[in-house]
Amino acid sequence: MKAKEYTKTLSILLDLINRFYAGESLSTTDIENIYGISKRSAQRYINYLKEAGFNIKSKSRKYYLENIIDDEKEMIFEAVESIAKNAGIEKEILPLLKQLKLISEENVFYSKLDIEKIEPFTFKKIEEAIKNRKIIKMKYKMDNELYDMDIKPLKISNFDGYWYVNALNHKNKYRTYHIKSIKHLEITDKSFEVKEDILKNLDKAVNIWFDPTAEPFIVELFADEYATKYLERIPISKTQKIIKNSDDTSTIYLEITHENEIIRKLLMWIPNLKVISPKWLDEKIRKMIKEY
Repeated sequence: MKAKEYTKTLSILLDLINRFYAGESLSTTDIENIYGISKRSAQRYINYLKEAGFNIKSKSRKYYLENIIDDEKEMIFEAVESIAKNAGIEKEILPLLKQLKLISEENVFYSKLDIEKIEPFTFKKIEEAIKNRKIIKMKYKMDNELYDMDIKPLKISNFDGYWYVNALNHKNKYRTYHIKSIKHLEITDKSFEVKEDILKNLDKAVNIWFDPTAEPFIVELFADEYATKYLERIPISKTQKIIKNSDDTSTIYLEITHENEIIRKLLMWIPNLKVISPKWLDEKIRKMIKEY
């Protein structure tokens, strides 16, 4: 998400939180009209708040917030301030927070988000092409060579702090392109269509290796007590399912589309995570460790 998008998203979220704390009840239609966004986006903002831990309830198609104590409210906004600072948009967000009078004199929160800096112009051009479903013609640097490419941009994503555009190439094959490696781009007049399930599947991506057009397969993992505790807090992916054992270990199931979606994570968690199946993935991990 680029700086401008961060600013817009956080601005809407902060205003929504303020309205809910003021006792307002809002439907998705109300949110659409207030912020000039789509119904889908309105529902997404509600989901953001729920996932962040806000006690959002609904009655008669209206959403409202069951009050929490002031200390918790203060902590939430201090955390938002810290995230905004690391995203490089503190100047845009801080006035909004001050306006809501929800920042204490000393912010005790620290967040470490190393996010690659990209020229706003580049983001704007890609965003325009995505919204209008227009093909992008670009020069892409790869292995110190420049290549002429035509892509169908689907989404802008950030993995491990690096910015990418998720797209279909000229053969309609899904690819992920590093935005800083795009040296020149222009929006063409050529339009394209994309299947809705591809866009929906993109939300499952955990890194650049995810392919929304590929058939997913199941990975079964054994997690010891230590790994189980942490992976319950922050799942490896949205597809993660945990089955707890009586000794606080667990079996974890994931849907992935490429082995590299999970290999790096497994290497990070050795010896706390082990592959149960597929067998070939377990053998590959063992071979990598042996070669190292």
